[in-house]
Amino acid sequence: MQFNSVAYIFGFLPFVVAGWALLRRTRYANPFIACVSLYFYGSSRVWYLAPLFFTALLDYYIGQKVYESKDPLRRRNLTAFSVVANLGLLSYFKYGHWLTAKFAPALAGVGLALPVISVGLPPAISFYTFQSMSYTIDIYRREFKPYRSVIDYLSFVTFFPHLVAGPIMRARDLLPQLARGRSLPSAEQVSMALFMILFGLFQKIVVADNMAAVVDEISADLSKPGIPVAPGLGLIFAYAFAIQIYCDFAAYSTIARWSAKLLNVELMRNFATPYFSTGPSEFWQRWHISLSTWLRDYLYIPLGGNRGSTARSYRNLMLTMVIGGLWHGAGILFIVWGFWHGCLLVAYRLVPIDRALARFGALEKVIAAALFFQLVCVGWIFFRAAPAQIPAIFHSIAAVPPVLLAPAENKQFLGYVWLMSLMWAPMLVFDYFGWRRGGEFPDVFPSFNTALKVLVSLLLIYAIVFFGRRQASEFIYFAF
Repeated sequence: MQFNSVAYIFGFLPFVVAGWALLRRTRYANPFIACVSLYFYGSSRVWYLAPLFFTALLDYYIGQKVYESKDPLRRRNLTAFSVVANLGLLSYFKYGHWLTAKFAPALAGVGLALPVISVGLPPAISFYTFQSMSYTIDIYRREFKPYRSVIDYLSFVTFFPHLVAGPIMRARDLLPQLARGRSLPSAEQVSMALFMILFGLFQKIVVADNMAAVVDEISADLSKPGIPVAPGLGLIFAYAFAIQIYCDFAAYSTIARWSAKLLNVELMRNFATPYFSTGPSEFWQRWHISLSTWLRDYLYIPLGGNRGSTARSYRNLMLTMVIGGLWHGAGILFIVWGFWHGCLLVAYRLVPIDRALARFGALEKVIAAALFFQLVCVGWIFFRAAPAQIPAIFHSIAAVPPVLLAPAENKQFLGYVWLMSLMWAPMLVFDYFGWRRGGEFPDVFPSFNTALKVLVSLLLIYAIVFFGRRQASEFIYFAF
């Protein structure tokens, strides 16, 4: 079920909120949440529930055994088994086809037959695997005690707002909220939640989906053999996808966070105006925050973090980012994308870019953010494009200067620029207000007076009605 569907907005969500409100003081509240969450996830294909149940029940059982055991070796072995089993299941579904398809021809050449794995990828498997795995690891570290109720645990793993595309919540942050009785949200919280769901729909339907159309059109042109791509369209491809993936993923996170708020559950912030970042470290503190903090706590720090030599610290950064790239999907370009961001993290530590820009005074942050945004967009090319399209994209980008000097010669380029500017301008305004407050737009909206709140709400509704894409599209991160 999609957040941007009529069924979710006017059917599923009101039903769940009403049902929980009626049952919240009874022992049926969490069974109800678990059941509706499983329906939400399995409504498209029932078999998706099988790996979800395997992961959840495995870690529930191992978590209990790890906590009860006093033997350090047994505790370590049980935790290792959980990690290997989780990553093995994830690898089978996510990387099995890619790896077997790559190696099958080579092995066939030496007389060995390798069957190509062909199985559908269950949505959210990367998200719930990391989430469930952290439960066992935190118990092993003595940072969390397991919950005896399997229903409470299942309601944590399957909680529908964040199940499919995050944020990746830790058990210690979410499970206690779900296990205890909760009061109804206040009228102010409800009105804020409804506005933010509307805002998320605007991000998705108006901005992200319109940019998706641009990216898809240019991608189709890039795939036509023997036909050169118009000058500048490679740059439009990179910028349009940068806007699309941000607004698409931020929209999901916004709707997820505020849908949970209607159930009086607090999910962590997943974005905080990332394109205002002046460097890679700041970017990863603002972009997909739940994943970046997960990788920091469960990969980068266990590898050694910044302890030891500088070279070892850089190695840990590179490994973390490459694995982060591979987490997103099977394909060499996801690895290249992660490697690119690892290189940026290392380069910004080696080169004192901040000091070099200090001579620009008040413009320092503007220039630094603009420069880093270009570097992020280079990475997005590898993230979105097919390998065969990469040369044509960079060739088209190299042809941008003549287009800027004689724009009338490429009306297609200008048309895309105007469309992209129209879609991106309101989001820049919203993000600017949030950035000035050190957060994001939801932190600013409560300070508006009633008239301004009504005006902004009406503008968002009109934008969705008149500029929104009629064809509902899946959220990008459903594929991860």
